[in-house]
Amino acid sequence: MINYRMSYLMSLDFDKKYDLQELVDKIDLNEEELMGQLDTIKNLLSKSYNLEIQWNGQTLFLPKRFPDYWLPLQFEKKEEDIYYNEGERQALIYLLTFSMIEELSVFHFQEFFQVSKNTILADIKKLRLDLKEQNILFVYSRKNGFYLDGKEEQIRIVAHKMVTVAFTTTAGRWGLSKGLLNKSYRLQADVKRNFYKAIEVNELVVVPSRVEETIYFMSYLLCRGEHYSFSTKESEQQLVRCLHVFQASREFVREFPQLKNAEYEADYFGLLFMTIIQGEIRDTSLEFLLEYASKMIHEMERLAAIEFKEFRKLLLNLFYHLVPAYFRIKYHFTLSNVLIDEIKEQYGELFTLTKIALRPFQEYTKTIIPESEIGYFTILFGGEIGNQRQLDRLVRYKALVVCPSGISSSLIMQSELKELFPTIDFKSTTTIQQLESIAETDYDVIFSTIPIQSLKRHYVINPIMTQLEKNQLIRSVQKDVLIPGIVAPSVDEILASLLPYIQLKEGVTKEKLYHVLNRKMMKKLKSKEDEKPMLSDLLTKDMIQLSDEEMTWEEAIVLSAKPLKDSDKITDNYIEAMIDKVKDYGPFIHIGKSIALPHARPEDGVKSLGMSLLKLTHPVNLLEDEKHEISIFICLAAVDNEMHLKALASLTKILSNKENLEQLLNAKTKQEIIELLE
Repeated sequence: MINYRMSYLMSLDFDKKYDLQELVDKIDLNEEELMGQLDTIKNLLSKSYNLEIQWNGQTLFLPKRFPDYWLPLQFEKKEEDIYYNEGERQALIYLLTFSMIEELSVFHFQEFFQVSKNTILADIKKLRLDLKEQNILFVYSRKNGFYLDGKEEQIRIVAHKMVTVAFTTTAGRWGLSKGLLNKSYRLQADVKRNFYKAIEVNELVVVPSRVEETIYFMSYLLCRGEHYSFSTKESEQQLVRCLHVFQASREFVREFPQLKNAEYEADYFGLLFMTIIQGEIRDTSLEFLLEYASKMIHEMERLAAIEFKEFRKLLLNLFYHLVPAYFRIKYHFTLSNVLIDEIKEQYGELFTLTKIALRPFQEYTKTIIPESEIGYFTILFGGEIGNQRQLDRLVRYKALVVCPSGISSSLIMQSELKELFPTIDFKSTTTIQQLESIAETDYDVIFSTIPIQSLKRHYVINPIMTQLEKNQLIRSVQKDVLIPGIVAPSVDEILASLLPYIQLKEGVTKEKLYHVLNRKMMKKLKSKEDEKPMLSDLLTKDMIQLSDEEMTWEEAIVLSAKPLKDSDKITDNYIEAMIDKVKDYGPFIHIGKSIALPHARPEDGVKSLGMSLLKLTHPVNLLEDEKHEISIFICLAAVDNEMHLKALASLTKILSNKENLEQLLNAKTKQEIIELLE
C-alpha cells in the first residue's frame, strides 16, 4: 500500500535527479520505509502501466507523466475501471461545488465523471430538489459557475454527509481524491500529517476507523475556508475552548494560513475533532456525559432486567464512546455504519432496548439519534453482556483482539469469539498501536479486522460474523490451534466421503444435498439467538391473572409470582428477593405507565426461565409513593442475562406504543391480553 506521505513526490522537479537523503528530507520517511515505497511504486508502474521510473536504490528521476498515475497507484486501479453510481455522482458534484477550487460548469462534471451531458443534467436536477428540502440552493451563473446558497452551517452539515456517502465505495473514494488534485497533490497528505501531529503532541486518542473520511472532509473544508468562514454559537465556543482538543485544533489550523478566519475555524475544527476522539475524564466540562452514561447503564439494567457486574469498567467504556457520539449527534455530523443491518438482524431485541435506553440522552441533545449511532451502542452493551457469561473452563491459549473500529466493535468481537472458543482466554482487547508494546510471549494468536504483520497465528475476521463465517473460523482455529489432527470435517469433505457409497434419488443433485447439509450444520452452530422465546411463548394463558382484590404492593408481587411458583420455575426465596430489591433500591421495577417488572438475580431462586402477568383492578403504589402507581405486574424469572431479551424487547415495543399500552391497561380478559401480546 502506498504511504500517504509519498504524495510529496509531486512537489519534486521532474527534470532532475534526487539522491536518497534529499528524498528522506522531503518525504519525511526513514530510509528503509522510503526505499520500500519506491520499490513498490516502480514495480506497479512497470507491471500495470508500462511506465518506467529511474530508481536504483540511491537516486530517483521521475518522468513528467508521473502525476497522471498517482491515483491508479494509490487505488491499484485504472480510471477506466471506475464507475460512479447516481448517489456517488451527486455527492461528488456537491463537494466539488462546496470546495470552490475552480469555476464549475456542466462540461466540467461531464469530464470529471466521463458521462453524458443528459446524465449530469439529470443528476443536477435531483440534487437541487434534495438540497431545496435542506434549505440549500444549487445555483449557476455565467460569472461564477455553480455555487451553493444558504446558511453556511447547513452547507457544511450536508458536505459532511456527502463525504460519508462517497467514502463507503472505492469509486467514491477515488472521486474524493481526484476532486482535491486540482487544488494540490499534497493537500490531503498535509491535512493528515498535521492532524496526527496535533493529536500526538496533545496526547489525544483517536478512533482510527473514523479518521480517513474526516481527513477528506477537512481537506474540502480547508478549500472552502479560503472563501467562507463560519462562527459557531457562543455556547459552543465556550464548550470547545474548555476542552483539551481545542489546543490541537488551534495548532492544526495554524498550519493553513490561507483560511479566511482561522480563529473561527479553530472552534469548528475543534467540534469536528471531537467526533473522532475518544472521551477523556480529564475534560471536566464533559462530566455531564459521564452522568448520562451512568443513566443509560441503569436504564438498560432496568429495561433488560440484568445487572452489570463490572459497572465502573462499563461506565468508562460507554463514556469513551459517548463523547464523540455526543458531538456527532448534537452537531449533525453523519456517521456511517456499514454493520447496521447485520446488528439489527443478529441483535434485534438488544437494539430495541438500547434505543429506548438512549431516550434521556436524545431528549438532552434535542436530536433524533440515528440508527447508525444506536447500532454502536447496541454492540457495546451486547459485548458487555456476552463478557459476563460464566465460563467454567481450563484456559489453554491466550489471544489478542485487534479492532481499529473502536471500543464497541472490540467488545462485541471479544464476546463472539469467547462464545466460539471457550478454551481461549481473550484477556486483551487492543489497538494496532498498543500491539507493538505487548510481548509476544503474552499471547498465542491474534484475531483482527485488518491484516497484521506478526509471527503469531493471525485470523482476519469481520466485527460481526455471519454463521457461515463463524463456521469457517471454527474450522480454521480448531485445525491450527485447539486440537491438531482432530478437526470437524467440512460440508465438502463429508459429501466427498459419502458420494462413492450412496445413490442419489431422481431430482436430487449434489448441489441440493450440499445446501441441505450446510443448513443442518449451520443450525447446530447458531447462537442462542433462535432459542430465545417470544413474549407470547412465556406469557401463556396459565401465566396470566386478573384480580379485583385490594392489596399492598408486596402482596401484589407475591400474587404475580404465583404461576411461576406453582409451575416450579422459582422458589419462595426468589419472591422474597424481588420484594427486598424494591425495599433496598427503590421503585426501579417501574418500567412504564402503570407497569412494573419485578425480578431478582437468577441465583436468588430461579429454576427455569419464565414470566407471569398480574392485572389489578385496584392499582397499588410501590413503596406507598403515588408517583409509582402500578396496575400491571409482569414478574420475570431469568436464568441468565440473555435468554429473556427477545421477550422483553417485544414487551418494550408494546409499552412504547401509546395505543398498545392503552389496550393493555384497559384489557378485561386474559384473551384480550394474549391477542395483544401475539
